[in-house]
Amino acid sequence: MQPIIDMAALSRLAAETGSSRAATSFVSRFTDLLDERILVIERSFKSPDQDQWYEAVKGLQAAAATAGAGRIQATTALLLAPDQLDAGTALGLIGQLRSDARVFTMAHSALCEEQAFADRLATRRPA
Repeated sequence: MQPIIDMAALSRLAAETGSSRAATSFVSRFTDLLDERILVIERSFKSPDQDQWYEAVKGLQAAAATAGAGRIQATTALLLAPDQLDAGTALGLIGQLRSDARVFTMAHSALCEEQAFADRLATRRPA
C-alpha cells in the first residue's frame, strides 16, 4: 500500500522550489482543490466525453505525484487502467479518492503543525 504522504516526493518538491515553505504552500493549495478536482472526475465519468475524464484523472495523478499524495496517485492509476475498469469499479474508486483526500488533508495538516512546532523550538533562545 502506498503511503499517505510520500516524504521523498515532498523532499524533491522542496529541492525544486528552493524552500520547504514553497513546497508546503504548493501542497496546501493541492489539498484546497482536492474536493473540486474529485467532483470534476465524478461528473466527467458520467459524461459522454471520455477525453474530459482522462484529462481530469491524469491531471490529479500528476498533481498528487508532485504533492507527495501517494495513495491518491495510486488510486488515479487504477482509474486510468481501462482494461480493468467497469462502471461499478470506477465509482468505487472515486469513493476511494474521496477517502484518500480526507486522510491526506488531515495528514498534511498534522505535518504542518509538526513543522511549525519544530520551527518555534528552533527559534527559542536558551534561558
